[in-house]
Amino acid sequence: MQNKLSSHDKLLESAATLFLERGYEATSVNDICKHAEVSKGSFYHYFETKQVLFMTLMENWSNKVMQSVLSQPISDDSVAKEILIEMPHHFNEAFAVIPKGFSILVDFWRQAMSDPAIWKMAVDPYRYFTGFFIRIIQTGKLDGSIRQDVESEVLARLLVAVAMGYLLEAAFDQEKADWSAITSEGLKLLLEGIGGAK
Repeated sequence: MQNKLSSHDKLLESAATLFLERGYEATSVNDICKHAEVSKGSFYHYFETKQVLFMTLMENWSNKVMQSVLSQPISDDSVAKEILIEMPHHFNEAFAVIPKGFSILVDFWRQAMSDPAIWKMAVDPYRYFTGFFIRIIQTGKLDGSIRQDVESEVLARLLVAVAMGYLLEAAFDQEKADWSAITSEGLKLLLEGIGGAK
C-alpha cells in the first residue's frame, strides 16, 4: 500500500513540476511517468487521464488554501472587520504558489471555459469564499464593526475580487516579498469606508 501511495504522490509531484516548466498541453503522460519513474500502468491505475491528474492537482491546492483559512482560530471577542483585515495572512500558501504556478492557473481557467466538470471545480471555491465572506460581514453588522446599510453580498464579491486581484499582482510583480501584508493593508483601506461604530 505504501508503494502505491508513493507512486501516486510521485506522479502528482512530477506533473506539477512539468506543467510549470512546459505547460499542460506540452506535457504528455509519458513525460510525467518518465519524470516520476513510474509505469504508465501505475499512472492509469490512479488517474483515468492527464486531465484528471491536472484536476486533482488543482483540487488539492484549492483545498489547502481553504484549510489554511478555516484552521485559523477566531476568538469570541474578535471583531469581524479585523478578521477580514487579518485574513490575507492565512493565505501565505496561495501567495507562495501563485507566482510560480500562474501558468498552470491560466491553463486551468482556459480548460474550465470549455469543460463543465472543470468549470464546476473552478467556480466552487469562488462560491464558497463568497459565502464565507457574507457570513463574516453579517457578523460584522451584528458586532457593529460593519455598517448596517452595506449590502453583504456586494461587499463579499468585492472582497473576493480584491483578493483575486492581489493574487494576480503577485504573479506579475514577484519582487514584493510580502503580498499577504500588502493585501491586508489594501483591505484595511477598503474596509475603513464601511466601518461601523467599532
